[in-house]
Amino acid sequence: MKVEADGFEFHFPDALDMFCFDEKDKTQPHFHGLSHAMKAVDLVVELPSDYLFIEIKDFHAADDYDFKRALDTVQRNARLACFSHLREVLKHKFRDTWLYRWAEGKVDKPIRYLCLLTLDNALLSVMGKELQRQLPVGSAGPRWSGALVQSCVVLNLARWNANFPRWPVARKPHS
Repeated sequence: MKVEADGFEFHFPDALDMFCFDEKDKTQPHFHGLSHAMKAVDLVVELPSDYLFIEIKDFHAADDYDFKRALDTVQRNARLACFSHLREVLKHKFRDTWLYRWAEGKVDKPIRYLCLLTLDNALLSVMGKELQRQLPVGSAGPRWSGALVQSCVVLNLARWNANFPRWPVARKPHS
């Protein structure tokens, strides 16, 4: 199955289902109608043994998030604020999507969260660690019987294709 989202084409040959979660067309079977109240990831992919929640962010000014390369304290604080805001957006998109899918009775398989971001490798690593800590990943609570999310990975296009050769992604040419 192939799907296009936010300028990228994803291919999941082993998917049972995959769709843009924030469907705008009311006539489509995956339209949820709650965009006014809940954040949503871009894609949901159902595999035989897992669900993938996929968020895509293609930044036009990726340096706005690179607080490690700031020239001074003012720039560092501004960039750190952008980075923290992005982390909060990614976290809430996952949680709201999980809640929506739970209400549908569709959290019956492990869920993996994949974020495709156009950031450099150093920032991807920092964001990945932050998200894993804040979601949290695995059976984090002492009274939890299951995991909210089985794994959380933050990648750019090169890392995605290196880590997931069975699920290639390509940037769509501008038309």
